[in-house]
Amino acid sequence: MPREEFRYRSEFRVRFGETDLQGVVFNATYLLYVDTPQMDYLRDIGVPYALMRSQGHDIVIAEAHLQFKSPARFDEVIDAYARVPEIGNTSFRMEFELYARAGGRLLVTARTVYVIVEEGAGQPVRVPAYLRQAVGAFEGGGQIAPQ
Repeated sequence: MPREEFRYRSEFRVRFGETDLQGVVFNATYLLYVDTPQMDYLRDIGVPYALMRSQGHDIVIAEAHLQFKSPARFDEVIDAYARVPEIGNTSFRMEFELYARAGGRLLVTARTVYVIVEEGAGQPVRVPAYLRQAVGAFEGGGQIAPQ
């Protein structure tokens, strides 16, 4: 998907401790690189993690798919693009693309599924209206209903 189709972008810089002996970002670090824009996205559309917790909700990752395209290296600035294309009954899916700012090369594409659970009990609950409304307003689709 072209990055122009994403409405959300955040950025970060590769730190030395995230690289391996080959001088590239260690592959498991990319899950952190996806988690960061996921939380940024929710916070920036008006659903910070603290709000979810105050409403008795929590969020857990249920699925992650990463496809590596090109290695990131120490001190590179990464542009992370994120979007929510689908909200289900108790979960929502996100898609990500990470690019090296210098040269614009695609580093990783990722898809994740997050489940909304009852805080403490950990049992799945319906994706709350405040999250559906915020995502729908940001992504341009009004309130996103379950498929």
